[in-house]
Amino acid sequence: MSRSDQPAPVQRGDRVRLSIETLADGPDALAHIDGYVVLIPGALPGERIRAEITSAARKFGRARVAYIDEASLERVEPACRHFLECGGCHWQHIDYAAQLRFKQKRVEKELAWALGEHAPTVSDTIANKEPYGMRHKVALQVLPDRSHGMVPALHALRELDLVALHECPASADKPLRLAKETIALLADLRIEAWDPVSDRGELRSVLVRTAEATGQSHVIVVARYDMPEVERIAQDLMAKGATTISVNYNDGPESRLLGTQTVRVTGPDRIDEQIGGVHYCISPTSFFQTSPFAAGLLVKLVQEMLAPKATDIVTDLYCGGGLFSLALAARAREVIGIEESPVSIGDADAGQRRNRIRNVRFVRGPVEAHAARLGKDLPKPDLIVLDPPREGSGTEVLQHIAALRPRKIAYVACDVGALARDLRLLHTMGYAASRVVPVDMFPQTWHIETVALLEPIPGARAN
Repeated sequence: MSRSDQPAPVQRGDRVRLSIETLADGPDALAHIDGYVVLIPGALPGERIRAEITSAARKFGRARVAYIDEASLERVEPACRHFLECGGCHWQHIDYAAQLRFKQKRVEKELAWALGEHAPTVSDTIANKEPYGMRHKVALQVLPDRSHGMVPALHALRELDLVALHECPASADKPLRLAKETIALLADLRIEAWDPVSDRGELRSVLVRTAEATGQSHVIVVARYDMPEVERIAQDLMAKGATTISVNYNDGPESRLLGTQTVRVTGPDRIDEQIGGVHYCISPTSFFQTSPFAAGLLVKLVQEMLAPKATDIVTDLYCGGGLFSLALAARAREVIGIEESPVSIGDADAGQRRNRIRNVRFVRGPVEAHAARLGKDLPKPDLIVLDPPREGSGTEVLQHIAALRPRKIAYVACDVGALARDLRLLHTMGYAASRVVPVDMFPQTWHIETVALLEPIPGARAN
């Protein structure tokens, strides 16, 4: 009988001694009891701990740290009282230099598993500017409160339950302050927080994005239906630093942050961020990197890896709001950006006009459809930027790319597992990763951005 077919050797409530072996996904570390996997948030490799079993399924169990008998030298005191209570951070108990090493090792492990002897060397993880305060997009939920009507909150770790917020050192000061002040102003108007159990109340959450370079801020009030009261607090919010105020209508499930309709109350449609001298126009519901500093690191890496010439045509697949397209335009003959989201394409077009760039063209639609047009009614690229969603690119897109035989491909990934899978596929299609660089977009978490440079394998042909 295999270990997975046997009953769990522990039960909920058991006290056990564990030797921590490695870090797992999210906040968890991993240990074994007679071959049975136990996941423990807040522990570190090499530590010996006493733990209480909190669940014991057939395949694996979970536990909480009760006492640390032997602490790792890489352990530090978490900076936030909510650490492991809310789900926003995973690694505040790890020294920042060690976080960077763990992220590099994670990328190395995934690529080695996928590529074997063909796995490339992984560079040291590039650090963020600061280990705290680098999140310029803040989303706060609201929790009913007898004294104040409602208070700001965050989702609990692995739960939709809410935790009242007292601090968030991972967030930049301005967006966090604006989000909290928006909730306080709405509470003064006796707006009721939505309770998903009773399905009563109006206000679901408040989202604030602040541009680091310009200081502009977009406040988005997320409500179940029309909330004219927002107009009554607009002047106060503008005085507190808001540039634009909008209401987003969301009557979806509790897990959904934003609905499909957003109405601007006051201010311009978009805020203006600047990275590397390029202006980026950001709509309230469009995707843009949470850390502008780390976004600049990604741009710089892609520019260095591709090193476009004045005669080159660059295609930017999944271009979003034009982060790479607009930055590469100054060095290339022409840039073609392809993106399915109409909101993101609108931001990209606005950025093109804002920067007065003439050699960029944005094409709206699924990358899967438009990749087949490259080299036909769309120009054949010399260089390609590939920045897919978390699940990575499909085989069909990769086949189209490889068939075009571009000189270089810069692959930007937010999920290292998807990156490893796609690099394996591209290797079978005649492209090898010659450089891989992790970038720490989200300090204090296990998340990691990775940029990989791929070049043709000499003598290989696309399959």
